Amino acid sequence: MAYSAIAVANAFIEKAKAKGIRDLTPMKLQKLVFYAHAWSLVMSNKPLVNDKVFAWPYGPVIESIYHEFKGHGSTNITEPGTELKWDGSPDALLEYKYVTPCIPKDDELSASIVDYVLEAYGDQDAIALSNLTHRPGSAWHTVMEEHGGGEPRNLVIPNEVIRQCTSKELGFAD
Repeated sequence: MAYSAIAVANAFIEKAKAKGIRDLTPMKLQKLVFYAHAWSLVMSNKPLVNDKVFAWPYGPVIESIYHEFKGHGSTNITEPGTELKWDGSPDALLEYKYVTPCIPKDDELSASIVDYVLEAYGDQDAIALSNLTHRPGSAWHTVMEEHGGGEPRNLVIPNEVIRQCTSKELGFAD
């Protein structure tokens, strides 16, 4: 099942805190969520994140993560993100409320993907992860090449491109 990007980001924040990772900056979090989404597409052919992934100058970006955590600048994120959700309860005083989304505890596949990505990339800093997303053959690079380079901003990186490129990067036959 696909979740909001904030829910997946919150899983990384919780696990990074537990592992003592102290450099979970907005950029690093952005790249970790991207890789978890990409690995899910390769492993299960299903998206982990239901948000669109855009090609921005520093690689793939999910806008909800960018806007939720940009206030942290280049500092460590330790608190979970929130989302504004409609409250359909007839007894609700307000129609909308802030919630802290999460991946359900019984979704073992999604939790294991987050664990594997954190194990694989958690010791790398944001710049190193950004550089990985810029490599020739990466989903970001492929979309940039298709659109002639330049200054990206609103180019969507399709899930199929993410799946195909990540599959090749991980050494799987496609």
